[in-house]
Amino acid sequence: MGRRLALTALGIACALAMPACVSSEVASDVALPEVFINQMGFEEGARQSATIRTGARDPLSWELLSNDGAVLRTGQTRVFGNSPAAGEPVHTVEFAPALPVGAYKLVVDESTRHAFEVRSEPYGELAERALGYFYLNRAGTPILASHTPGPQWARAAGHVEERATCFHGKDKMGLEWPGCDYTLDVSGGWYDAGDHGKYVVNGGISVWMLQNAAERMRARGGADQNGWGDGRADLPEAGNGVSDILDEARWELEFLLAMQVPDGTQMDLPIGLQSVAGGQPLQLTSVDASGLVHHKVHTRAWSTLPLLPENDTAERFLIPPSTAATLNMAAAAAQAARLWRGVDDAFADRCLRAARSAYDAAKRVPDIYAYDTFDGGGAYGDDNVSDEFAWAAMELFATTGDASFVSELASTPGVDWLIAMRDGGLQDIFWAEVGLLPAATMVSAGDVFSENDRARAVAVLLSAADRYVADAGADGYGVPNPPYAYDWGSNGGIASRAVPLGYAFDETDDSKYRDGAVAAMDYLLGRNPLDQSYVAGFGTRPVKFVHHRFWAAGADPSLPIAAPGALSGGPNSGYPTSEFELADIGPCAPQKCWADDHTAYSLNEVAINWNAALFWLASYLETSKPADASSPEPVQ
Repeated sequence: MGRRLALTALGIACALAMPACVSSEVASDVALPEVFINQMGFEEGARQSATIRTGARDPLSWELLSNDGAVLRTGQTRVFGNSPAAGEPVHTVEFAPALPVGAYKLVVDESTRHAFEVRSEPYGELAERALGYFYLNRAGTPILASHTPGPQWARAAGHVEERATCFHGKDKMGLEWPGCDYTLDVSGGWYDAGDHGKYVVNGGISVWMLQNAAERMRARGGADQNGWGDGRADLPEAGNGVSDILDEARWELEFLLAMQVPDGTQMDLPIGLQSVAGGQPLQLTSVDASGLVHHKVHTRAWSTLPLLPENDTAERFLIPPSTAATLNMAAAAAQAARLWRGVDDAFADRCLRAARSAYDAAKRVPDIYAYDTFDGGGAYGDDNVSDEFAWAAMELFATTGDASFVSELASTPGVDWLIAMRDGGLQDIFWAEVGLLPAATMVSAGDVFSENDRARAVAVLLSAADRYVADAGADGYGVPNPPYAYDWGSNGGIASRAVPLGYAFDETDDSKYRDGAVAAMDYLLGRNPLDQSYVAGFGTRPVKFVHHRFWAAGADPSLPIAAPGALSGGPNSGYPTSEFELADIGPCAPQKCWADDHTAYSLNEVAINWNAALFWLASYLETSKPADASSPEPVQ
């Protein structure tokens, strides 16, 4: 559900390419090379690359065969050397010029064969299933077999007509919370991850990611580019005249809007940064909480696994508001207001009113942080909300054209009206780090920005994209990710890197940026040292046994495996030791710290923000074209 920056001693050694990382299975005397490739195949005209695990010091010969065995090309592998995050020596193969549509076999050193395909548009179905993930995880409604990939993923509604009041009683630190005198109808929304909690900070960035994909398409090719209008996704709302992407995002938006504290509410909340180390309870201060947004909804204690949503009847509570949750709702709702304008003006107006009031509330109480003091759900704590302020202000500015939303941030330390800088530089995109989102909004959101300001935004995105391209070049599997950054949800982080890479290619037409996005997808679909597709239902070795209360075949064979299009959280070199004992994993290099095991929640959970990033990446690759999109000549 979250991300943690923690490295084992071996993980650090692997990042530094120390010899301890090369296990016996990949030692320099390995006899047969192994081939790792995007298991779904390649896109015509795009970069097409493979990685070969081998300790050979010299290049190996390779042949490209047709289905009938004819030799189409020959070449030599490139000796890469030790790939730090994998902790093993590798070679690489690049097919240049790119191969045309067809079926092929790669033969390396006359010993290893690997079949693969090249297709003209390989990412459409993946994008559809990645978006369909959200329907399958809706709360408050039955999941109908007629809208699922198969009947095994249908289920009854959970948490129907959900009304919740504020948490009251003692938290984990023994602090007595007084509760509140109201209940909110918080029906609907998406279950956040493998449990049934619903979290505003993760919901906000997930909604933004879906809506930004739609806004980018609208800006570059019209609302219905590549059929991403009404009726392409398998949703109950099909036929209502609204983009499927907006329909799905609205399901969560309705929940986010419902989490707002009623006007006139006085509430005891933790103000300022506090320590809970050693079980120290928080100190509460009475404040005007009007317009703030509750951080999340969940039970007093973690639910068991497996557990179908309709059987999860434990009482659920509104967890106290946070400034981060308030700004997430403000940003996502402000973005929605402009996308729904002209589609459903009443909903657009409602979103904008909520966004304004939430932003005003966050300014009034700018330092309410979430702490890990409540059992039953993840903390999603963030003690630096400067980036959330910049994000929300930019979305409001883009929607209203009112420059006061951003100009007033000029006096805030660490916040530029364009972007927030955390820890002295640009960070990646995930729920606690949203500093790159304002720049993406400036590029996609329309005419309220001057040419000079838009150029600044492009420069910010190019700076991040250049860093990602450099990371890909330093990795033997081509991953646009640094070797030490395989923490909780690493796959979601890698997919999220497609946003700056995608915008960089849109703006420059420089193929290296789109190649970086392709490399991210290649990694997720099998070009990795575990030869694993981390996307359920796609590739020859897809993930199956994710940590999920319903998709829990690993715990109960009568329940389904992960639904097609679900993205596993991925390798986590800061894993809890107890999980690896359950999953039978020993010391591991960062890219190998993973198991397809339902007990390993920090490795193999699913979550809305990771799948939103996967949808952004897949839909981007489908709706953009390689720099040289002309069909290549047949291979001779």
